[in-house]
This record gives sequence, structure tokens and C-alpha cells, in this order.
Amino acid sequence: MLITVGMLGIMVGMVAPSVSKDISHSRVNGAAQVVAADLEQALSLAGRQRRPVRIVIDGAAKEIQLIDRVSGQLISRRALGDVSEYKLYSVAGSPSAVDLLPQGVATAPTIVTLSAAGYSRRVTMTRGGYVRVTP
Repeated sequence: MLITVGMLGIMVGMVAPSVSKDISHSRVNGAAQVVAADLEQALSLAGRQRRPVRIVIDGAAKEIQLIDRVSGQLISRRALGDVSEYKLYSVAGSPSAVDLLPQGVATAPTIVTLSAAGYSRRVTMTRGGYVRVTP
């Protein structure tokens, strides 16, 4: 019985790093899909309301905010750090803020880089509003 328990412990020890890596990859991929959907939603919202929407990527707080540029009212906040289910180590945006105009264009192309445990994904948005997830 002791030998069986010992063998089982060794097998679990060999599998644990692989499972941990898969979980962090899944979290980063899920966060990338959600961020891409949020960017598309912001583009749609700007066109529907005929008001500019500002996207603010806060790397320190590891969150993305959608703000009505005219009133300054917060539309939505997406947490991506330790308080969320994604638990990302790093969220970076270039530029850190971009405005989406009602005509369906952005003031600058945007790259959001999401990473955890040595794995990262990028969400890119062109000035024309094309959003995609890249490795």
C-alpha cells in the first residue's frame, strides 16, 4: 500500500507543472478573447450613441476601462489582475488611452499585451476598427 501511494505521489508531481502551465495559458487566452470583445463593443457603442468612447488601459491596476469621452462617465471596467478569474501578471497597452470616434475609427492603432507565467497574447486594433488576437 505504501509503495502504491508513493508511486501515485510521484506521478502527480510529474503532471502538476504541465497542468499549471495549461491553466495559465487558458487564462491568458480567455482574457485575450474578452479584451477583443470589449474593444469591438466599444466601437459599436461609439457608433450607436454617436459619442466618442475612450479606452484606458491601466497596467498598474491591470484593468481596461471604457469611458464616455464627453461626460467622463465610466461605461465599464474589466479587471484582469489578481481580483479577476484571469489572474494575469501583466497588462500593457500601447498607447495607454485611445479614443473611438462615432464614425467607426480610432485615433491610433492599439496593442494590448496580456501575460501570465511566461505566456503572452496580443490584442490588436487598427485605426479602422479591425480587432484580432495574435500570439
